[in-house]
Amino acid sequence: MTEIFSRGELRDYLSRRILSRLETLDRMAEDEILSRSTDDLVDQLVETARLAPLVIGADPIDGGVTETQVETVDIFDRRRHKVPGLRIRAVYDFSGDPELFYYTPSARLLTRFNATVTPDTVTVQVEQPGSTPDAATTRQALDREIGLIRTMAGHSATDVSAFNARLEDEFRPFIERRKRFLQDRRDLAGALGFPLNRRTDAPVPVPMQRKAIGVQRSAASTVRPPYHDEPALNEAQYEDAIMVISSALLSMERTPSVVSDKDEEELRDYILVMLNGTFQGTATGETFVKSGKTDVLVRVDDRHVFVGECKWWRGSKALTEAIDQLLGYLPWRDEKAALIVFIDNVAASSVFDKVEEAVKHHPTFKRAGRATSDKTKRRNFVLGHPEDPEREIQLAALFAVLPKK
Repeated sequence: MTEIFSRGELRDYLSRRILSRLETLDRMAEDEILSRSTDDLVDQLVETARLAPLVIGADPIDGGVTETQVETVDIFDRRRHKVPGLRIRAVYDFSGDPELFYYTPSARLLTRFNATVTPDTVTVQVEQPGSTPDAATTRQALDREIGLIRTMAGHSATDVSAFNARLEDEFRPFIERRKRFLQDRRDLAGALGFPLNRRTDAPVPVPMQRKAIGVQRSAASTVRPPYHDEPALNEAQYEDAIMVISSALLSMERTPSVVSDKDEEELRDYILVMLNGTFQGTATGETFVKSGKTDVLVRVDDRHVFVGECKWWRGSKALTEAIDQLLGYLPWRDEKAALIVFIDNVAASSVFDKVEEAVKHHPTFKRAGRATSDKTKRRNFVLGHPEDPEREIQLAALFAVLPKK
């Protein structure tokens, strides 16, 4: 038997557990930190730090009775001496982290506890003088021993539950600071150049002030070769482009007669006119170009850093195929995409949730993106690449309700 709940304070053990995971982050290769998303790094640290609380089974799964010498006190002279007796043990299974048996929770019982702990069982025992113990008395003694341990395990579980709940908030700021430090040290801002500027001849009623567009980096492959900077739209540029597309879709809805007889390609061209009336690249007049039948692209050298796919709603299967096409154009992490869905106004109200369900059932779906004020205009998602789930693609699903040809 070993004394349990006596190795130290549980709160100190939990704090050391967090620090040890942060040390793992400090030892992680810079390329890996920069090439993986913050969410994936947070998930990794949370998963390795999380503890399963102790839960002890209701009834013994094993036990035994052995002869022993039991120490007693003589009622007349108060002297201690040993007499023949029995040692009765009861074995209980449990789930949870066995290390939790050794640390004192914030709420505690002021007594000492002895047990034998293995990776999946905890054993308690009682001793009684004589060779014919009373079964009911023995069971009460064993229930008392395991009951006290259960009480302590319950207090421990309360502490562990609170610990697990705050892990993401503990790790995320450290990971974000570490990423920023590495990014600043590499001086990425001056290392890249993909300027995308507002046209000087752009129409005046632009949804928001356009800013010169630079680039951010995207990640390396699963094998993680040496990290290098690659062109990508930053978040502000992405939102600028999405706002222009949204304005184009709104104008379509407000003037349905203009677009009522248009197919996907013609509607796409209308969006391109709006985009290229607002932005231009340094190399060509048309930064937003078309490739294939229904794509809106921003291309740098041989890389696509923004893809928009225009589709009439034809059911979940067709939408899944459209997502597959987007992923084919964007094989890199931290890239940006827009899925522009034209909806027949006859059945519009039922389609918005169907689009979301179709995206969430796609095998690359990772999580919902930022909430939007009007879910009938836009919904956000984060996808992973089929060959490397750590590579992330932001997907904005944009809707326009139009009379179909």
